[in-house]
Amino acid sequence: MDLGFLRPLYESDAPVASVHLDTSRDRTDAGKELELRWRHLRDELSSLGTDKATLDVLEQAVRDGSSRAFGSHGHSLFASEGRLLGAYTLSEPPAQSRALRMPVPDPLPVVVDRGRYLPYVLVALDRVNAKVFSYTGHPSSEPASEKDFSGADLRNIDPMGRGGPGVLSGYNGRFDGKHYPMETWRENTARIAQQVREAVAEVDARIIFVGGDEEAIAYLRDNLGERKLSIPIRLVAGGRGGPDAEERLHAAAAEALRDFVIDGHDDIIADYHQKLANDQAVRGTEPTLPMLSEARVRTLLLGADRDGEPELWGSPGEPVLVSKNPADLDDPDAAFRAPASALMLRSAMAADAGFGEVLDHGHTSNENGAILRFPTSPNERV
Repeated sequence: MDLGFLRPLYESDAPVASVHLDTSRDRTDAGKELELRWRHLRDELSSLGTDKATLDVLEQAVRDGSSRAFGSHGHSLFASEGRLLGAYTLSEPPAQSRALRMPVPDPLPVVVDRGRYLPYVLVALDRVNAKVFSYTGHPSSEPASEKDFSGADLRNIDPMGRGGPGVLSGYNGRFDGKHYPMETWRENTARIAQQVREAVAEVDARIIFVGGDEEAIAYLRDNLGERKLSIPIRLVAGGRGGPDAEERLHAAAAEALRDFVIDGHDDIIADYHQKLANDQAVRGTEPTLPMLSEARVRTLLLGADRDGEPELWGSPGEPVLVSKNPADLDDPDAAFRAPASALMLRSAMAADAGFGEVLDHGHTSNENGAILRFPTSPNERV
């Protein structure tokens, strides 16, 4: 994952208030619960010295975000000196609502969530009609786009020619119009495929999920082959046929997306372990710190489990520097302490490194490490 989207969070030289809040709207009394959670966090930020202008802009962001929330979700908000630096919807509520005021933002929940919720396209189709939904990498109550397609209808075709793909029609299969249904379905699917390609481009989708008529799906696969569209296509249950079928389709796509994300994380960890064996990666927080400070990290790997997370030292003027000891920094007297993930992410972002979450087959982990831009030397391995 490219961490460049975090840059606006570092535009203030003043302390930053970071809020990670459960804004779910999945119960009748959810609004009252949210109000109480925010009031507690506001009081906590106030006790940490947050100015009223910053508290007010955060409160407005909480109201704006929660009014658009649906189901079980969360928000991460960042503000400084009365200015909102960033607001992000989380696909899942944080394990614990929390607020921090530090010299740096606390973006770990945001980057973890962004890696778990990928942009995708969902298609429900039969041999005549289709719906194409596109979803961005940011949770929303509505798709980024929803397009209906109605193709050529076969109801008025002579029954002698309606056998379908691979079925002979007429006497001895020698009816002149027997290929018309097949060609019509193919033409319909080719037009649907163009809509799918446009939807993929619109959200930069990472995967396509398709449900519906099996033969129509086969034609769609032909039209979205590797030479035309390289992202994976996965079949899911549900499709067209009424609200129930469409509801099953969306639920199956959500589950398939989780499986796809876990598979992707497993691939990252497999690559990481291979590079560890070849001195192209380091494991653990302490070996990772000098690699970050020297801008040698290609991909920072952090676990989302924050239990027992240590604090490290950072530099106000050199964001790439991070250490367990302030004496290792450029100005020890000006050094400050912050949670390890906050300083490590700041360093990685400043050095244009990527990010990957450490997942253990879908379960959160607290392991840290890094894939390097070039191998470690023999002296560094001692």
